[in-house]
Amino acid sequence: METRKLQEVGGGTYTVSIPKEWATARGLEAGTPVNLYSHRDGSIVVRSREKDSDGLSTMRVEVDGSRTQVERALEAAQAVGFERVTLVATEPFDDETCRAVRSLVRRFVGAELVDERDGTLVVRNLLDASDVSVRQSVVQLQYIALSIHEQAIGSFLEADADAYERLRERETEVERLCGIVVRHFGRALVSLEEVDRVGASRSELFEYYETASRLRRVARNGVTIARVGRHLTAPVPGAVADELETVANTVRGVAEGTANAVLEGRETERVHEMLDTCTETRTDLDALEEALVDDRRTLPSGPTADVVAVARCLDALRRTLDHGRAIGDVALQSAMRSERL
Repeated sequence: METRKLQEVGGGTYTVSIPKEWATARGLEAGTPVNLYSHRDGSIVVRSREKDSDGLSTMRVEVDGSRTQVERALEAAQAVGFERVTLVATEPFDDETCRAVRSLVRRFVGAELVDERDGTLVVRNLLDASDVSVRQSVVQLQYIALSIHEQAIGSFLEADADAYERLRERETEVERLCGIVVRHFGRALVSLEEVDRVGASRSELFEYYETASRLRRVARNGVTIARVGRHLTAPVPGAVADELETVANTVRGVAEGTANAVLEGRETERVHEMLDTCTETRTDLDALEEALVDDRRTLPSGPTADVVAVARCLDALRRTLDHGRAIGDVALQSAMRSERL
């Protein structure tokens, strides 16, 4: 690290000297245009214009034309944050691949398929970062993910086989919202201007990204619970249902509380309490699972399929709890940072 003092020159202008060796090593010399960025965290960044070239404007990707590779490449380019992506194949794209791309693009907020030729597909993203609230996207994602999880538990206990398809459709909303967060976080890793446009610091963007990714998994676990519930031959018996519902509510409360701690801020003591609840709930889940295995009387008339379904539901709840704890770790780091800095 180099330390320099501000020097005042004529007209009230300040200058900062840069060691010549330092500048030369980075391809800078007298007369080289540079850009200065000031950020909300108080930092001032100096970058050469060569480094500030718009590397996220366009991207050309060569693919083999298969649906799997095309979808994988497009999802990766969207997550990185490219504004215009051209997929080029040596062979014409078949109808199935084109339909898959159109379906995938509809999941991307602000994206559209602007060119569709035999061997070329062009996707453009028109979403302006200044019009996006990453935080609000996480708030909406949290609401939908927890709603999916709550409905999944209710449908499981009632052996409602039809709930699975309904919740799968809602999961698409979660994917769209998470995609917004991932995209702008990815762009902020490369573009300093993106940080200012989204109105959040880099540390905040990371916290939102990690929270959104975990909440997406909470929703997926909810859909898994609904899918497993299709194999139940009858509603879960009362005593087991009450225990399952109680522990599921606690698990969901952990995910909600830790996400709120990230979004709204909490003192470290409060976050520690949430993490303690995680540990206690994990013990409750293990005890409930052991009781089901050791005492089959809890499901007296249930066939093996029902016991397996309940066990898989508990496993999904355990994974949900793990994601809530991971969000809690992010919240604790955020609380410590805000208290010390």
